[in-house]
Amino acid sequence: MATTRIQTRRLDRSVARLDGKIVLPDHGGWNEARQAWNLAVDQRPAAVAFPESADDVIAVVELARAFGLRVAAQGTGHHASPLGDLSDTVLVKTERMRRVLVDAPAGTARIEAGVRSLELVEAAAAHGLATLAGSSPDVGVVGYTLGGGLSWLGRKHGLAANSVHAVELVTADGRLVRADHDTEPDLFWALRGGGGDFGVVTALEVSLLPIRQVYAGILW
Repeated sequence: MATTRIQTRRLDRSVARLDGKIVLPDHGGWNEARQAWNLAVDQRPAAVAFPESADDVIAVVELARAFGLRVAAQGTGHHASPLGDLSDTVLVKTERMRRVLVDAPAGTARIEAGVRSLELVEAAAAHGLATLAGSSPDVGVVGYTLGGGLSWLGRKHGLAANSVHAVELVTADGRLVRADHDTEPDLFWALRGGGGDFGVVTALEVSLLPIRQVYAGILW
């Protein structure tokens, strides 16, 4: 406990670089900050960071390295249980990174790490386009896509991971990297379906589909 308190005090003095926010266990709002969407998981990290940009994520990673802490990224926390024990971890919640930029002529979108499924669906629909979204409107697009992403349209158009053009992420050594077919191709291959263990993803570029009408139903 003494070590934890010392680390907390040192962390408290080291967050000035962040434009976003870091919440520590002795701060007000700690219980709300550490909470995942999945309330069955009792997350107790060393600190919770709320970056608002890729630069914020770099600062968090560098801070964690300086204090010998791990880093775990979380969009919404639907799939929080595999993160396990977070006592030596800075939990990076990307929920404040919510910008969506649709390039309708190119049929693509650039989405930041905190964007949720419904937000991308609505942004694409405004241009008569569709995305390979799953069944839940509040699931994070990045987490869903990094895990593969099987949508309602998957049988015809494949996994959401296959619609990714590029991934922007911060690596463990604090570098902001763009991975695509030509740059960091091995990393790009691993990210699309391999989960979020290769860095903190800050943005995705994905294909959109010119679908204006679908037929849907349910069979019991």
